[in-house]
Amino acid sequence: MKKIPLLLLFCAVVSLPIFAQTPLQAVLSPDEAVRIALENNYDIRLVRADGDIARLNNTKANAGMLPTVNFVLNETFTLSSFQQQLANDTRFEALFAPFNAANAAIQLSWTLFDGRRMHIAKKRLEELEALGQTNLQATVQQTTAAVLLAYYDIVRSRLLERSAQEIIALNEERLRIAEARLAAGFAAQTDALQARIDLNQQRANLLAQQTATASAKRTLNRLLARASETAFEVAETLDNTYTPDRARLLERAQNQNPQLLALQKNASVAILLTDEARTLYKPRITGIGQIIVQRTDNGAGFLLNNTQAGIVLGASLTVPLYTGGNIQRQIDVARVTAEQAVLRVDAQRLAVETELDNQLALFQTQKQVLILETENVKNARESLNVSTERFRLGQTNALEVQSAQNTLDQALFRQNVVLYNLKAAELGLRLLAGELQF
Repeated sequence: MKKIPLLLLFCAVVSLPIFAQTPLQAVLSPDEAVRIALENNYDIRLVRADGDIARLNNTKANAGMLPTVNFVLNETFTLSSFQQQLANDTRFEALFAPFNAANAAIQLSWTLFDGRRMHIAKKRLEELEALGQTNLQATVQQTTAAVLLAYYDIVRSRLLERSAQEIIALNEERLRIAEARLAAGFAAQTDALQARIDLNQQRANLLAQQTATASAKRTLNRLLARASETAFEVAETLDNTYTPDRARLLERAQNQNPQLLALQKNASVAILLTDEARTLYKPRITGIGQIIVQRTDNGAGFLLNNTQAGIVLGASLTVPLYTGGNIQRQIDVARVTAEQAVLRVDAQRLAVETELDNQLALFQTQKQVLILETENVKNARESLNVSTERFRLGQTNALEVQSAQNTLDQALFRQNVVLYNLKAAELGLRLLAGELQF
């Protein structure tokens, strides 16, 4: 029957953090934290802007498929000493005679054929736009994983605070028993002194853990792109119901892992750059058209003014005959770059599979360890209850109670660490499989 007050004390301590929450500190859920991050995170906003740039660059004009039309206006004015003699011995002389020439034209230039280089360039721009979206997706998922890890790190720290508060309450009970036994003359003063020392140490540990919690909250606020001292509380649970399946995870990782998809897009772009380089050997035909108006005014001479207007049509053909091997160099460089890109895809595919197996092994191991640590916590609490009652009845010394308290403290710490490791392994698996989409 004497175990009942100790059990009630434990329940009160466990519920203490919940009642200690102030109304001003709303509970932030993991989904809400991710939502805020996806709206405000600076990395996501920067990558989204890169994607917008790639989208804006993906035009036919940027690929060289459309004509360019320019309006050109020129005028020159000259004062010149002038002397002219014609074949019939007619002479024209003038000092500082004015000469004025003006012309206006609408010029059109259109690449009609370039060995399909413009079409390859357009396809490359489309791949770059898709790459921008893939990079955005990768950044979103990486940010989501970072936010959730930071969130659950706060939860872990809060659970460690709760464990420290439980140990403090148990130390206070031990101190009361030691002081009561000392007052009754049944124990030495050293028992009470040691209990007080241990109690102060646990209070110091709690202060250190509270500082760690505050630091973890600042880290999460930074990821959410808001003021570091923004107050909030977290849902204090690290429950894990995730059941990974290797075959399904591996298939998804090979098909939708963001980093792997980004490397595949890079490889596609590199191959298209090689195709573009090969078109440099082919002829280039450019159509030219002008609507032109020009007038010349002469202050002296045989022809005093001349005005012309008309349409000019033409074409130019460019055939590379000799470039000193420069075109072949560009082709070779592009080809080697494409080969490197393909190798990076193969290496990343192997790395993803290896990391997936590592995370699976970690998850399964931590799940087994959690079963053991949960049992350890249960046994440590029972052992501490027995030792405390024995100490209360004078059937043992304070050293046994101290040892039982330390055992419970360590078991609670290990249990909370394992719970966090399970969450981290789950997030690692979901990130590899490209499943962290909100």
